[in-house]
Amino acid sequence: MPATELLAVIERDGFVESEHRGVAVLVDPDGRVLEAHGPVDRPFLARSALKPLFASALLDAGLIELEPAHAALASASHWADDEHVTTAQAMAAAHGVDEDALRCPPMKAPDGTQRRFAHMCVGKHIAMAASARAMGAPEEYWADDHPIEAVLRSSLAEATGEPMSGFAHDGCGALVFPTTPVGLARAFRRLAPDGTGGHRAVGDAMRAHPTLIDGAGRPDAVVIAATGCATKFGAEGTQAIVAPDGTTAVVKSADGARRPGAPVALALLERAGAIPAGTLESLAEPLGLIQKSADEPVGRLSVVV
Repeated sequence: MPATELLAVIERDGFVESEHRGVAVLVDPDGRVLEAHGPVDRPFLARSALKPLFASALLDAGLIELEPAHAALASASHWADDEHVTTAQAMAAAHGVDEDALRCPPMKAPDGTQRRFAHMCVGKHIAMAASARAMGAPEEYWADDHPIEAVLRSSLAEATGEPMSGFAHDGCGALVFPTTPVGLARAFRRLAPDGTGGHRAVGDAMRAHPTLIDGAGRPDAVVIAATGCATKFGAEGTQAIVAPDGTTAVVKSADGARRPGAPVALALLERAGAIPAGTLESLAEPLGLIQKSADEPVGRLSVVV
C-alpha cells in the first residue's frame, strides 16, 4: 500500500493514542465509485472477505446445494461457539464430508478438544471438499492446480470485472486471490437482496444467520443484525459491507487492524444515505468504539475520512 489516507483515530482524554491509515471505496448500486480514499485500484488480498464470493461461485457452478445455515457457515470466520461446531457437523454430514479430510487445522472446540470443525474457516472447507468430489476430483481440493481453483478464479473475475492473475495461500490452507478494493466492492454488491443466483442466496443466508458469520456480540454479527447489511471481515484489516439497497463499501487498513473497518464502512454508507443517519453512533458501544476508564467513557474511535 504505497499511498494511504488517514481513516480513523482513537482519542483518550484529548490525546490521540492511535491512527489507522488505509484505503476505502464506496460504490453505488450500479457499481459507480461514489468515494475513493487512497489507491483503490491496486490489488490486495481480501482474505476471508472473499468467502461469500467463493460460496456463491460453487453454488452457481452447480457443484453444491447449501441450505441457508450452511451457506452462512461457508461464508463465515467464526469463533468456535457451540452453534458453529454443531452447524459444521451437520453440514459435513449432509454432504458426506469426513472431518479428517479437511485441510483447515484443528482448533479448540467448546468441549476443550481439538477439532477441525472448530476452525473458523471450516464451512468454506466443507463446501470446497464437497464440490471437489462433485467435480470427480476429491483429493487435495486446496492444491494450486486443483480444478476447483479455476472455478473460483473465473467467478471472482466475472464478479469483480477484473482480470484475475496470481494467487496466494491463506492461513487456513486454501487459496486466496488478489482483487482491488473497487473490484471487491462491485463483487460484494451482488450479495444485496436484489442480487441473483448464488450471490443472492449467500447474501440472504448471511442476513438470516448473523451469529454464524462471526459470533454473538462480534462486529459482523452486530452490524448484520442491526442494519440488514451483509458484511464480512478478512484478515489483515479488510471489511466489506453491502447495504440493502446495494450501495457497498470496502475498507482495507494498512496496519492490518480489524478495528477501523466496520466504523469507516458504516460512515461511508451513512453519508450516502444507504443506511439511516445515526447508525454508526447507535453501534458505537457494541462495536467497541468507546474508550473507557473503568466504566467511564473518556474517548472514542472517530472516523476521519
